[in-house]
Formats: sequence, C-alpha cells, structure tokens
Amino acid sequence: MRLLQRYITLELLRVFVMVLVAFSVLLVFVGVFQQATENGLGPMEVLQILPYVIYSLLPITVPATMLLTVTVVYGRMAGDQELTAAKAAGISIFSLLWPSLLMGACLSVSALILTDQVIPWSINKIQETVMIKMEKIFLDQLRNDHHFIDDRSGLAIMVIDVRGKTLIKPTIRYTPRNGQTFTVQAETAKIQFNLQERKAIIKVTDGFINMADGRGAWFRDGEYPFPLPLIDRKQKARHMAVEEITRELKHIEQEDQQLQAKRIIARTMSLTSGEFADFSMPEFTNLLQQEITETQRKNRLRTEYHSRYAMAGSCFFFVLLGSPISILQAKQQFLTSFFMVFMPIVFFYYPIVMLSMNQAKNGLCEPAWVMWVGNALIAIVGIHFLKKVLKH
Repeated sequence: MRLLQRYITLELLRVFVMVLVAFSVLLVFVGVFQQATENGLGPMEVLQILPYVIYSLLPITVPATMLLTVTVVYGRMAGDQELTAAKAAGISIFSLLWPSLLMGACLSVSALILTDQVIPWSINKIQETVMIKMEKIFLDQLRNDHHFIDDRSGLAIMVIDVRGKTLIKPTIRYTPRNGQTFTVQAETAKIQFNLQERKAIIKVTDGFINMADGRGAWFRDGEYPFPLPLIDRKQKARHMAVEEITRELKHIEQEDQQLQAKRIIARTMSLTSGEFADFSMPEFTNLLQQEITETQRKNRLRTEYHSRYAMAGSCFFFVLLGSPISILQAKQQFLTSFFMVFMPIVFFYYPIVMLSMNQAKNGLCEPAWVMWVGNALIAIVGIHFLKKVLKH
C-alpha cells in the first residue's frame, strides 16, 4: 500500500471509529430501553444485557457510519484540493477510491458474520437474562397467588406453597395442542427452564397422573416437559444462523412432501369411494392449515436467508454511492453531502427493501433476486456518479 492509500485508509479508520462509537452510544440506549420495557427488566438485568445489545445494533449502525465516513473524508480532501493535486500529478482518482471500496467490502463481510453468528449468540444471551427474570417472576407469582395460568401454552399450575424453587403440593394441568389433557398431583415439584429447547421441565416427586379419559397411575419420580411460558415455540428467523435456517428449510421440505402425499392419498380414497363430504372434514382442513403454516414459515426463512446477504452487502454499495458524490460536492459542508446521499437512501432504498421483504415473505416474489433490487439501484446510481468523477 503506497503512501496516499495509507493516508486515506488511516483517515477512513479514524473517522469511522469515532462516528461508530457516537452512533452506538445513541442507539444502545434505545435498544436497552426497548428490551427493558418489553420484558420488565430491572437495573441489574439492563447492565447484563448492555454488551449484547451493542452487538445487535451494529448491522444497523455500520452502513450509515461508513456512508458518513466516506462523505467526511473524501469531501474534505476534495474541498482542500488534495484530489485535484493528485490528478495533476497523474494519479488516478480510482486509485484513491479503492481503499474505501476495500473497506466497504470488508465491512460487508464483517456485517454478514455479525448477523449470522454474533447476533444470534447475543440474542440468546439476552433471552437467557430475560428467562432468569421470567423464572423469578413465575416463582413469585406462584408464591403470592398460589396459581399460574398460561392460556397460550395450555398450562395451569396451582400450589399450596413455594419454598425456594420447590413447589409444595402442586396440581399441574396441561392441555397440549392436538393432545389429551392430563392432570398431575404431587407432594413436591421443581421447575427448570431450558431456553435452547424452548421448554420448561417440571420434575415431580410422589405424584399421581390422571388422564382425561379416566386412566390414572401413581409414580415415584417423573419429568414433564412443557412449552416455555411466555416464549415463542419457534425461534424467529432473524435470530437464527444461516446453518440453522438451511437445516430447518430441509426439514420443512421433507414435511411438505409427506403432507402432500397424505393429501393425495386422502383425496384419492374420498374420490374413489364417492365420499365428497370428506373434503370438509377436520382431517382435510387440518392438513391444509398445516401446509399453509409450513409454507409461511418457509417463505420467512428463505427471505431472511437472502436478505442477510443483501443487507450485509449494503456497506459496499453505500461506499460506491457516497464516495463519488462527496467528491463532486466538495465545496459543500460534509453534513450537506451526507444528507444529499442519506435522505434518498432513507426515503427510497429502505422502503424498497421493506417492500421487497414483505413481498418475499408473502411468497409473491423470489427472495433470491428481489432482496438485491435496492442494492442494484444504488450500484447503478453510484457507477453513474463514479464515471463523472473519473472523467472530470
């Protein structure tokens, strides 16, 4: 790397670090406030999740930070006639732009690693903190009210008392989806929350289980898993790594084939037997609803998979657009140049990305190409201004 490129690279790094720190400090309080409001976290829990919130905000702050960085650095250099002097010495402007393009490409790769590996890890850490708080709230509610009811998961617990984490004489009633309701009565029980498997395990001692059909049995020790109260059963797509998304997509594809085979067999038997009324039976409607749910989940996962690469690549495309415009607007204040580039991005690029994402999630567009429409438009405009800079 020659002297001028080293000089530009150091300027870019210096401004980038300063602006990134300023943006992160401003946004981190918004992120922490949101998490604290949604989950009822106290001051200690807020301090615990603070480092993880910073990681989750970096993919938002890095592209805007890089855009402001190239605007400041190249705008100042052009305003101070440094680029004019370089051209007079026979140095191509493109050779002075490639440090920013290289930095934008490196940041795009870093943003992809953040969204794929670091952010899912940080979200899990935040949820672990929330889960500890939720466990405390759960035990406090049982201790004070002597009952806990979660209609969404079909779980109801009543106790005589709570000592530490031990439930005294609990009565547990659980109604699983598409399953039989059962009731467990025991001398003592302990509950353990498992975030990875997204379930709560109740370990019961000296109890009796009574099924809805009248069957019952005594037991010495037993473990009963339940869906984790107040936590979604399925992990959100944006909280998953690419490897996990790929694995689940393959699983959904296999289930899709099985569902289609079941529907074909059921339709064939109903048609051959002339039982057309069977098409309105719950068996058919349940299969159809399950297929619709799996399709919606698949669309969301595929959209997240492709949008992750497209959004990470925005760092490079922002640099491609911001660098030549800031050079052309050399006589303007750097904030003026920044807003000249950033406002169209806010009012055109991000709405296009959100619209594309919505269409892909609804299955109306193929996410493999529609998620790159915004970047393609920025690239076209950026190359247009880059040609002007190289020419004049």
